[in-house]
Amino acid sequence: MEKRSDNLEKSGSKIGLAESSNNSKAAVKFGVTECNVRRWRAQKDHLKNAHSQRKAFCGPQSGRFQELDRRVCAYVDEKRKDGMPISRAVIQLKAVEIAKELNIPTADFKASLGWCKRMMRRNGLTLRRRTSLAQRLPSDFGEKLLSFQRYVINLRKKHSYPLDQIGNADQTPVFFDMPTPVTVHKKGEKSVIIKSTGNEKSRVTVMLACLADGTKLPPYVVLKRKTEPKEAMPAGIIVRAQEKGWMETELVVDWLKVVWGRRCGGLRKKRNMLILDAFRGHLSDPVKKQVKAMNGDLVIIPGGMTSQLQVLDVVVNKSFKDNLRKKYTEWLLSGDHALTPTGKIQKPSVRLLCEWILHAWDAVSPKSIIHGFKKCCISNALDGSEDDVLWEEPAESHSFTNVIAL
Repeated sequence: MEKRSDNLEKSGSKIGLAESSNNSKAAVKFGVTECNVRRWRAQKDHLKNAHSQRKAFCGPQSGRFQELDRRVCAYVDEKRKDGMPISRAVIQLKAVEIAKELNIPTADFKASLGWCKRMMRRNGLTLRRRTSLAQRLPSDFGEKLLSFQRYVINLRKKHSYPLDQIGNADQTPVFFDMPTPVTVHKKGEKSVIIKSTGNEKSRVTVMLACLADGTKLPPYVVLKRKTEPKEAMPAGIIVRAQEKGWMETELVVDWLKVVWGRRCGGLRKKRNMLILDAFRGHLSDPVKKQVKAMNGDLVIIPGGMTSQLQVLDVVVNKSFKDNLRKKYTEWLLSGDHALTPTGKIQKPSVRLLCEWILHAWDAVSPKSIIHGFKKCCISNALDGSEDDVLWEEPAESHSFTNVIAL
């Protein structure tokens, strides 16, 4: 109400100045357009007589049948807590059922679509698109964060690892079909079709690894098949096969030997620190023994904390997947595709997918990796001079989740 009264007073002062000089001077002085000044002068009498305490009518704040509204909202809340989908048609049917229980005559209440929209607006309900499930931080988030950072700092003080001996590795799924969820299309069209090969569920698992100095280790690809492909794969990528396409213990040990063990300093068994998440394949005894045999210290990220402490999740994976999708879209638009007997586009070959993976991995900026290790409080200077990086937003990635202020 005070704001409305202030607006009326300001309009009056603009009108007064315009009358004493001219519309242009008043517009320049108050930073408004001249057409507004003219309009206010034409409405001078109406504005002066306006009720400064009167509010705009935005519809009733409560419906005619408040108990019915309350019970419908309770029903919606109950079903949504279980993740059940609720449409407006479901709300209308439930409202009719409740109206009968409350003995509300059908002549007085029809549960129309208009009533449903107004009821939803009154109770803060709206139609929403389904979202992916975000990782929920554990209740003891702060305690786990401090414990992890203390452990990493103590190891660094004890062993003085160089940056090229501190690494992070993680698995990520890569699909043969990666259609973009949005496209440019004409307004008003009811159907928006995005073409694909129909292999959205066919995938491979890629083990990515990077070092605190920005070095990227060769991608390790696990195919969902029993045997490895006979065709030659691109140089710089390692391909294995597993029946379910999972990175099981045997493959983790193999990765340690053929990727982690061949990094700079690996053959000389320089003291190193490898940071992995709490995936069960990383916690097995064979993996721990292999890391120890390579003169390494295995650091496990606490469960539920990868969005804060996994460098690949914080800065790399989004950029990597965006570059992959770009290559897939270029391939789809090229029109040079083999077809299946039914006339559908064949999915990309394993070799082509591996080429895309290499290209996407090469496109990841080493600077963003260096920044990511500092953002996760892994490679910061031990004297505390780089701790401000914890709260900085990165220039090359928007996938950061801020670490809490300690």
